[in-house]
Amino acid sequence: MRLRPRTIRTQLVALLLVPLLSLAGLWTYSTYTSVRGAFALIGIAETYRYYGTPADDLARALQVERRLAVTYVASDGAQGGTELARSERDTDRLLAVVREHAREHARGAPLDRVQKQRLTELVTAAEDLRPLRAEVRQRGFGWSMALHRYSAVIDPTFRLRGALAALQSGEVAHQGGLVIELVRARELLSREDAMISAVLAGQRMSVSQYREFISTVDGRKLLHSIVDPELTKAAKERLDQFGGGSVAWSLDSMETAVRSAGAADVGNVVGLDRWRVNADRALAELSTINLEAAREIGDQARDDGMSVLLRTGAVSLAGLLAVVLSLVVSLLIGRGIARRLTLLRNEALELSGTRLPEVLHRLRSGEELDKGAVARAAPELRLGADEIGQVGRAFNTAQRAAVQAAVDQERMRRGVSAVFTNLARRSQVLLHRQLTLLDSMERRSQDPAELDDLFRVDHIAVRMRRHAEGLLILSGNAPGRAWRRPVRLAEVARAAVGEVEDYQRVVVRRMPRVALVGSAVADVLHLLAELIDNATAFSPPESRVEVRGEVVGGGYVLEIEDRGLGMSAERLAEANSAMGEAAAGTDLPETDRLGLFTVGRLAARQGVRVALRRGRYDGTVAVVMIPQAVLVDGSSDDAETGEHVLRPRSVAEPPGGDRADKSPRTPRPRRGPSRPKEDGRTGAGLPKRVRQASLVAQLREDSVHDSPAEPPAGGTQRERSPEEARSTMTAFTRGLARGRDAATPHGTAENGGNGG
Repeated sequence: MRLRPRTIRTQLVALLLVPLLSLAGLWTYSTYTSVRGAFALIGIAETYRYYGTPADDLARALQVERRLAVTYVASDGAQGGTELARSERDTDRLLAVVREHAREHARGAPLDRVQKQRLTELVTAAEDLRPLRAEVRQRGFGWSMALHRYSAVIDPTFRLRGALAALQSGEVAHQGGLVIELVRARELLSREDAMISAVLAGQRMSVSQYREFISTVDGRKLLHSIVDPELTKAAKERLDQFGGGSVAWSLDSMETAVRSAGAADVGNVVGLDRWRVNADRALAELSTINLEAAREIGDQARDDGMSVLLRTGAVSLAGLLAVVLSLVVSLLIGRGIARRLTLLRNEALELSGTRLPEVLHRLRSGEELDKGAVARAAPELRLGADEIGQVGRAFNTAQRAAVQAAVDQERMRRGVSAVFTNLARRSQVLLHRQLTLLDSMERRSQDPAELDDLFRVDHIAVRMRRHAEGLLILSGNAPGRAWRRPVRLAEVARAAVGEVEDYQRVVVRRMPRVALVGSAVADVLHLLAELIDNATAFSPPESRVEVRGEVVGGGYVLEIEDRGLGMSAERLAEANSAMGEAAAGTDLPETDRLGLFTVGRLAARQGVRVALRRGRYDGTVAVVMIPQAVLVDGSSDDAETGEHVLRPRSVAEPPGGDRADKSPRTPRPRRGPSRPKEDGRTGAGLPKRVRQASLVAQLREDSVHDSPAEPPAGGTQRERSPEEARSTMTAFTRGLARGRDAATPHGTAENGGNGG
């Protein structure tokens, strides 16, 4: 998985950390290596004292025990038995010290892997001493085998010394190697001593043993010739002093005599007492020289280690200061860049989330912004002269342009809204005049066919009036119609049905006696008309649209259900979202379907909640939740329902006794209800239609309770034929539908509701 930093600050930190961590890693490695080498130099003397010195003591004790064992075997047990037993006890005591130090690593300086391996090899080789001593006591082999077996136990001590003194480079490492070679030279002299002791104990040398003796002598002299010139001045002086002394001269003369005599005469040319004295003194002096050289190497290593440690400390401190300085400078630079970028980001977020919406809010509330207010909404950013500063200057230009564009857009929106309002007002005036003219024509018309056409034209005009009101609503203004007194919700629903083209398909179910306050009637009526219009438009022409309502805990619920194909879940969500955005006061949507947007605006003004959902028959149900704040008791005298209004006879009662009103259009409002002539009848003897006589008082033009005209006081009514009765009832029904559909109280030009 790729890890991507989420912020500029994180990216800058990551960018700066890579070189800083590399620099810190190099500094740490160099410091660790130098300090480790310095402490290795300082601790080499301590390490050698704890592990190397007991090994040296053990090696010298083994050399003595080897000479005595060789003498004991060569003399067939006649010489050196007591001294051999004492030497074995000394060797065991020193071996116990080596084993103890090998077990207790924590008390000494830490050893590396090679040093531990060499120490283990020494302890393992020492385990052969017990069987070796037993065979020596039994004299199960010759003195030459005893010499080699003891030498095999002594050899691991030299490898341990080399591992303890091993350093990577330097003069100390070189001198340490030379000291080890001096110790090997002394070991070769000890072997010469053992071989001469075996000959002096009564054994003669074989040719191979004689050759081994000569090789040992030559090897010792070769080591001295190589090592002596490379030693330190003090060690070289001591070694030269030994080489020029009587002990070295005596040993050299005896070795020369042995070389000249041959294998058979070695015992004749070397005296026992003379050899013993010179060999013991030579081994003692060489041991002293070796110890002094090792001590000097330890002191030099300690001094060099302290010097390296001081230099390393100074260099490491300077490197640490450089790393810290680099870190501080990098953090300061990164912090400055991050701060400026953060400031730029915050300004952009504040512009888009606070200042620009505030400017739009102030503009939409009608406030005029001068140049100072625009400048305060787009403050100048100064971020330097580099690329970030250039981006800041570009942002300054962009935010000034954005604020100015918002101001210009709001001015244009106001202009468009004013144009919409002007057009809507003018349309309302013309529609009022048209409805007045149609009313006059309807009053004069006696022909049922002509009256039916006039009703249709009147209905179209009513719908045009609703669209004009929609323009006012979308422009942010209130529609022209208004009511002062409560109106029953059932009558509001029927009036809304009257403003729909296919009102014949709409069924209004019986509703509880609940009324709307007068201030909410116009908005709820328009809202229901839009929803019912959508239901009839998007359902089959032969299907019904049902309107039903009931009282719930939070108010009153109206449901408008069609029998169409319905909407998908995504489309329902989009439609509900569109109404929510309209309620939030957003701009007009980029669509030609403004009905839902108008519904959202109207619902927001009255606190009504509207939601669309799937219907029971795969259609769509619009649920309108009217809050309790705009409802009153519909059974009071202030909320008359006009239940005396006659329904069309062609509408049948629904099953179960639930009355279904296929409501025609509500009559449009007038100044007052029309009065019939004195006799109240036509020339054919039929009763004349009385305009708005069947409406509740709230839906009339003047909102005054006017009772319908009284029937003629006198006269007799002739019996009508079935054809005349059918024609009369048809005309009466259409007139009634026309009157109920056009009810618009306070919406005419006379009462100031439709002013242009």
